[in-house]
Amino acid sequence: MAEKRLIPPDWELKIKWNVKLFYAINSRRSRFLDKFYRYFFRLGKSYTLPVFLPFFYFSGGIEALIHLTVSLLITGIMMPSIKYTFRHQRPSKLLEDVHLLEPVTLKSFPSADAAYAFTLLGVILFYGNPWVDAIFVIYALLIAYGRVYMGAHFPVDVIVGALLGLLSGVAGYWGANWVKKLS
Repeated sequence: MAEKRLIPPDWELKIKWNVKLFYAINSRRSRFLDKFYRYFFRLGKSYTLPVFLPFFYFSGGIEALIHLTVSLLITGIMMPSIKYTFRHQRPSKLLEDVHLLEPVTLKSFPSADAAYAFTLLGVILFYGNPWVDAIFVIYALLIAYGRVYMGAHFPVDVIVGALLGLLSGVAGYWGANWVKKLS
């Protein structure tokens, strides 16, 4: 019995610029970028949080850490909820000639790695100085670009993940202020 879905599993293929941009990024190979992203992409995973905590602590103290915690909780609830609502396949399942640099599982839309990186950026913008902000902007953009370069996501996955991450950073600010008022 075929599963009935409101949203077709190949909806992203109908967005022509999405597929063209995917191929434009994913098909241009570079030895340097291949090697770079084999390691750098791990910084888009939530288990790397301890690497980033000192930036937040020294930029905004405990207040920044609470803000970050609330924002990451929002991102952590949103991402699987949306992924399993859309249940969209990875580019390597839907397209031919995809250069895949990492094994991928779960669903594609939206990019949780981009959401994580942009949540960090969205929070640090409240506390960081221009140099720290610039580091996090570069970091988040490299993660986002890398998700497409590595063949793990379509550009729309990354764009939506980035927007949701930034929104989580803003919502986390309000949530952290609410928590502060309760205590």
